[in-house]
Amino acid sequence: MTTTESRANRADHQAYIEAVRVALLLEDIRVGDATFNTGTVRSASMTLLPPDDDFDDPWHHTFVSAERVELRWTEEDGWSLLALHAGAGRRLPTIWRAGFGAVLPANEIRAWLAVLLTMPGVSPSQDDGPYRSHQSDDAAFEASLAFYAI
Repeated sequence: MTTTESRANRADHQAYIEAVRVALLLEDIRVGDATFNTGTVRSASMTLLPPDDDFDDPWHHTFVSAERVELRWTEEDGWSLLALHAGAGRRLPTIWRAGFGAVLPANEIRAWLAVLLTMPGVSPSQDDGPYRSHQSDDAAFEASLAFYAI
């Protein structure tokens, strides 16, 4: 199979990302619209918006004080959360990674993020990835993404 043929067989990741986005909204985690990259490595990101004042579980200071909080996904590394802070004339990122795989169920991402945003100390980063290579044909991965498009 050529590279062109394998690219044609790639599943669209937009439905999966939107499923996670909706799961977060149902948990009252406010997220902006997702941006998608369908280039060499499929990826997506969405900005997390601070909770309303009447939210039951306020964000931890780590996230309240951040310039930007962004949820990211790549087909190789899966999900991560970035908190970007200004410091000493530069921006300092702190990154947490959800494990263990590139296509975790939406409810797992929702639960991980709900805990992480309120108690980051009890949600360690899982640095087990990358979970796959975008250069490898992976029928199981493509099927797991395609499942969300149904």
